[in-house]
Amino acid sequence: MDHRPKPETTHYFAPGKKLFQIVVNVRGERGALGSTISLLESSFNLVGTTSYALPDRTSILSAMAEAHSDSETPERVRSSIMANGAALDVEVLEGREGILVDRFHTGLATGVGYVMMIRRQSLTKMLDRISRLLGSGGEVVLFEEGIAVGKANGEALAKSLGLEKLRKNVDYLRGNLTAQGWGQVSVDMEPDGETRRMVVDDCFECSSNDGGRAGCHFFRGYILGNTSATFGKAFSVEETECRLKGGHRCVFVVKPSGRSASREVSSA
Repeated sequence: MDHRPKPETTHYFAPGKKLFQIVVNVRGERGALGSTISLLESSFNLVGTTSYALPDRTSILSAMAEAHSDSETPERVRSSIMANGAALDVEVLEGREGILVDRFHTGLATGVGYVMMIRRQSLTKMLDRISRLLGSGGEVVLFEEGIAVGKANGEALAKSLGLEKLRKNVDYLRGNLTAQGWGQVSVDMEPDGETRRMVVDDCFECSSNDGGRAGCHFFRGYILGNTSATFGKAFSVEETECRLKGGHRCVFVVKPSGRSASREVSSA
């Protein structure tokens, strides 16, 4: 099966359709979620659904839906779902003029905190502008900001998982970057047992290059800050191949530097 971006439906547009966002707090019982979805499918075309568990073992089902009937109302939808017996609570939000926006959720939550969505091209355009305005100094700024973000994320994961488990699974956890849209990341350990080769296909930092950037400085800084924070020692990171330089992918070589972590971060 081909891997692909995960659709995250924050809005939907369907001219002439009656649209609803239906959010259900589903009981923590076997079959409750399935019966709720089946009930909705009898009256709606579900164009985007999300479900997730809550700490109390209940779950949230959020559905963006086109009503089969123009006579459908939020009150009728709520009454029908509550009568099914699988729901603890229901919130029904109606769209306007064929436009439906998710007005229930307030962002995205991950294991290391809250995150926000931004279009990849918008972000890379911002990187281009920094490089254009500051020249080579802009590339230094991007690198240093990457270090700061990587270090903060590494520390957050260490707090969440524990340092020992994080160090043991650090290469596997790089999959977080793939899932979050940074690029398709794979990591191989070189025969020396210390050097890592990180390959990034479709790196987000290469989505555009209007500012003449000569490499993925933010991503390189992120890897340095994250790896140094995880292992508590200094590393060097070299980008040996980059799409911004005509390569087919971006390749980073990560290895211990033999220097103090503070010196490596400040002078890299």
